[in-house]
Formats: sequence, structure tokens, C-alpha cells
Amino acid sequence: MVAESAAIVLRTQRHGDTSLVATVYTQQFGKCSVLAKGARSVGSLHRAAFEVPNYIWLIFYRTPRRELYYVRSADVVEHFSRLRSSLDHMAVALSIAESVYLTQRPEEPNPVLFSLLLQALRSIDRSPTPPFSVAVAFMLGLLHLLGFAPSLQVTAVREPTSQYSLSLEDGRLVPHGSQHTACTGTTLTLEDVQTLQSLRDLPLETASSISLSAERAVNLLRSFIAYLEHHLEHPLPLRSLVLWNVASPPLATR
Repeated sequence: MVAESAAIVLRTQRHGDTSLVATVYTQQFGKCSVLAKGARSVGSLHRAAFEVPNYIWLIFYRTPRRELYYVRSADVVEHFSRLRSSLDHMAVALSIAESVYLTQRPEEPNPVLFSLLLQALRSIDRSPTPPFSVAVAFMLGLLHLLGFAPSLQVTAVREPTSQYSLSLEDGRLVPHGSQHTACTGTTLTLEDVQTLQSLRDLPLETASSISLSAERAVNLLRSFIAYLEHHLEHPLPLRSLVLWNVASPPLATR
């Protein structure tokens, strides 16, 4: 049958000489894989549509029990042109798109997640400064929707400490190196803790107002990835974080 939906392009790969397969997150059907015939040909009407992370209106032939659907038409709704002019902005957008790609099963729609993803991309596109904090805020929202929202409560300790880790069990913040709690192993500073608590309480649209370096953001994301891998029981290789090394040279010297 012919189906249509708003969609966000998460990933693309070549197919044959001129076509491509795109993984999209649709508002109506969740994550789907579609084949756009001739999309890589010069002059193709679909060539501009299937670029990560475009927001598109997609019409396709949806056949039960098939893993790949054929595209009938795809029109760009938002191209996020400002986002594409900055490597920092693009690196953050790609990481957000990849996190959805890695955590969502096919054909499981979640309109709230679709709205959160679109909101994050618009926030990145509008941000006049590197929007690394948006990636962290989005991951907090994603964890909440997946049912694994970290509590981010600081465990009471006898002696003050300035270093924490995220508990794998419930996302509490415990003194780094705690002998009695399984943790992500990533070291978080008191400033990191305060940033996480602020981002948790802020609307996603205003997350970019919190200044966060690429290095600190990657450290926080790695902590969340380890936490999520524990609960999903499979690896989440967020390969797009490699781009942050290019976007932010200081990371290369870590």
C-alpha cells in the first residue's frame, strides 16, 4: 500500500550504480529503510532529499513482511542550511541522528521521539555557538523515553568529593572509584554534575544557552552510552563522535 509520513533521514548508503538505501525515522511508522531508485543520478528529484539529517515528507510503497520499501516521492521540508555550514553543528546533528538509528527497532513508532529529534535539529540549526550541550540534552531525553532515565541524584558521602561516576543500575552519581556500585567508569566533575542537572530541567530549545566544550560533552555522552549499553545489553558504537575530534582539535590530544 502507499504510505506517507514526515520523516528525518538518519543514514544513507549506496545501492547499485545510481540508487541509495536510506534509513529514516518516520512520524507514523518509526524507523524504516527505503530504496530510492536513481537518487544518486544527476538531475534526480530525490538527490537533494536524502541527505542526513534532512526533514522530509516521504511517500513510499509499504509492503508487509518486507524490510525495504520503495520510495515514490520525497520532498524536503527543512534542509537545516545553517547547520550544514558549521562542522561543529553538523557533528552534533550526526551524533543525534546516529543515536536514534542505534537505539530504535524497525517499525516501532514513537511520535514523542520524532518530535524530540526534530526539536533538537532545529535547536542546533538556530544556535549561534557550537551546540554541544544540545547533544547531551537530547541524550537525556532519549534515555527518558527509553525508560532508563538516570536519577542524577548525588549519593551522600561522609567526605566531600569532586569526582563522580554514573551508576549503571539507576544512574545515580556516586563517588568515582566506589567499591560497592557498578559504574560507567567515566569520571565526572562537580561542574559536569551541575551541568547535567541544569540540562535535565531546561527545555531542549534553550539547551544551547549552556556553554559546554566538545571535550566535556563527549565525556558525558560516553558515560550515557556505557549506561545505556548496560540496560540494552548490546553495544552502541556511536562512530560519529570521531567527527568531534575534527570539529574540536583539543580532543585529539586527550
